[in-house]
Amino acid sequence: MARTMGWRLLVLIVVVTAGCGGFGFSDGDDPVTPAPVPTSSATTYPTGVGPTGVTSPSLLGSAHGDRLNGSGYTVTMNRTVRYANGSLRSHLRVHVALDANRTHLANISVRGHAAPVLLGRPPATASFWSDGDRYLRRLARDNQTIYNEYDPPDSYAGTWRYWVHTAALNGRPAADVTRTVAPFHTRTRQSQQPDGTVYVIRGDRLRENTTSTAWTSRENATLVAHVTRSGLVRDYRTESTTVTDGGDPVTVTRTVRFTGVGNTTVGPPPWRDRAQSTPG
Repeated sequence: MARTMGWRLLVLIVVVTAGCGGFGFSDGDDPVTPAPVPTSSATTYPTGVGPTGVTSPSLLGSAHGDRLNGSGYTVTMNRTVRYANGSLRSHLRVHVALDANRTHLANISVRGHAAPVLLGRPPATASFWSDGDRYLRRLARDNQTIYNEYDPPDSYAGTWRYWVHTAALNGRPAADVTRTVAPFHTRTRQSQQPDGTVYVIRGDRLRENTTSTAWTSRENATLVAHVTRSGLVRDYRTESTTVTDGGDPVTVTRTVRFTGVGNTTVGPPPWRDRAQSTPG
């Protein structure tokens, strides 16, 4: 009888203590409302994320990619390089609105003497629109603006995949998230926002065994990312210091943001008629 009562008491203690709360915290610049105590870690955290940080960068990347596959979305990428005195070395901005049927509008801008030359000599801005049948361009450079329609690309360059996977990202969305997060030691906290719980991933230290050539020469590296429960990485930002080939110390900042997932639509640009009247 005593043994039976002991087991009943043990079960009662387990049931009561299972409802005890956890701890909410904030690291200063972002007020946080503690999220409800999770009842199951498998359903609380996004795939590849745990209470102590990112548990699998590749699984997080795959979950992010799955949220975008077959959907319309808008991706915006900014990459800025500044010298130690704050002056600009280069800036690239890529903003791509992609419809579910893959009609797209890519807006590109470059400035700074060392900026990429994908639009020719910087500074320059350009817009590229296509519905899969027509390809239109507006290019502003050297104090003049050119509109034209050009032949469909016969290769990868100029397609929506090029603008998203190469110009905006380093590979597919899943690969870009994986490669961005993997080099960091990370930590996680929950932030309760009007549209639901968002998981804030922070990293301020690179892993000792980082093999990515993109990170081996960098110092003072930091990462912050915001992930929804479904695994969508809404945005991520990295910053680090490195040295140019000429020996100048610079700070490199890169931000990527995904918006309008599932409800981005792309119509013809207002300059369509002007571009169609000018052959490439």
